[in-house]
Amino acid sequence: MKNLISFPVFLLMCVGTLFSQHTFEYAYSTGRNDQARAVTQCKDNGYTVIGSTVNYSASTDVYLMKTDANGTFLWAKRFGGLGLDGGEDIIELSDSGFGLVGYTQSNGSYDMLFIRTNAQGDTLFTKQIGGADWDFGYSLQPTSDRGFILAGSSVVSGKSKAYLVKLDSVGTILWEKTFGGSQESVFEDILVLSSGDYLMAGYSTSFGNGKQAYLVKTDTSGSIIWQANFGNPGEDFAKSIAELTSGEIVFSGATNTIPYPDLDGWAVKLSSNGTLLQQEIVYDFTATTPVVQNNDWNQFVIVRNDTLLVGGTRSYESSEEGNVFLYRYTQNLSFPSGFISDFQKFISRGKDIAYDAKVTRDKGVIIACTGEFFDTSQASIYLIKLDSSLNWPLPFFNSISFQNDYTSVREISPTVSLNIYPNPTTEDFTVSLNHSFPNSEMNIFTKDGKLVYNGQINKVTKINTTNWDSGIYVVRIQTDHQLISKKIVVTK
Repeated sequence: MKNLISFPVFLLMCVGTLFSQHTFEYAYSTGRNDQARAVTQCKDNGYTVIGSTVNYSASTDVYLMKTDANGTFLWAKRFGGLGLDGGEDIIELSDSGFGLVGYTQSNGSYDMLFIRTNAQGDTLFTKQIGGADWDFGYSLQPTSDRGFILAGSSVVSGKSKAYLVKLDSVGTILWEKTFGGSQESVFEDILVLSSGDYLMAGYSTSFGNGKQAYLVKTDTSGSIIWQANFGNPGEDFAKSIAELTSGEIVFSGATNTIPYPDLDGWAVKLSSNGTLLQQEIVYDFTATTPVVQNNDWNQFVIVRNDTLLVGGTRSYESSEEGNVFLYRYTQNLSFPSGFISDFQKFISRGKDIAYDAKVTRDKGVIIACTGEFFDTSQASIYLIKLDSSLNWPLPFFNSISFQNDYTSVREISPTVSLNIYPNPTTEDFTVSLNHSFPNSEMNIFTKDGKLVYNGQINKVTKINTTNWDSGIYVVRIQTDHQLISKKIVVTK
């Protein structure tokens, strides 16, 4: 047990006796560099944040934190192994538990990490997903069959590919696919559309003109319906996507449009089939000479009533290297007709980035940020709750309160030792585990993801390959707490 510092930064709390809605601005710190990546409002009207924190081995753990409806810290949980682990996205499920996606380095190379917890944040099961190279998870959504769809990146033949993984309700991989052409690509966000199809957004360098925003729409089996890239020569990317009631799509990110060499906030509206309809770029540069360009970008776009809220980080002169900001548009993005002139800017004592936002049940907005209030080694999780007016009323206060962080550490350590021999093989091979794991399962796939074997596994299991083709196969062992994979080469 250790202290978690929870301090209202320019604290604003509208108490229920004065206002009908909650507003607050809080930072939460373990003192060891805490990062927020996503937030969700829970059924009890509290908020749960996913991100990472530095542990006492100087690596990082996935960090899951819960507050009540007023922003008061309730509990936190850590999940991690021996390397660098982080959480990137979170959803609350029908039983009030949570689904989390991120990455883990507990097996040496990075794997996409999926964690299923109960309502108290205790682990029900974990899955490590990916091949021998680096794999990351950045976004997830529940699916109509009570499963999950995960998006991120996977290194294939030395290049990162946009990565899509479908899991069933207990985390079994149903299929996995990569996208994005011959060069680098990543999925940063995923959305289950009203049609039930999947829409992913990120970037790719496969389509000329450098790095471009990249969107893909697939059916529920992962087959491409359409894909499109957007941007100019230079660097462009999408970070977040939203669907309008019209079926049109909006994504947000950044672009460095000529003649400006820096990144600027970028919002784009598309038709339902991926045709560009409108775009809006918020240029930023210093007002004094010599003119200095600043890198600014949008991290999220959300739909609230009939408006679009776009936010991220933006710099103002050299004295403010990065502030959380929020813009509001009608569903017409064009400037000035679609721009609503109630721009919000949140200033703290350091550099801040808003990574995620959600519309709350009181028609307000909760924004999850990382704030560097003291220095970069002590970044804090930073939550801003706005009411339905989206105004930021005065006065501001600055005080510090202390709360205990009763975190439990659930190590995702490499407890399963898997040995396969002979490798390569011609007719059969043996799978050997260091222990017996009750209720464990073994699946074997071709390199294209086709399942060729499924069954329970003993401490020693012999597999016959007489009817298999020559090639590379992936052996995956799933225990109650771990997923581990190794390759076997079959030659004829």
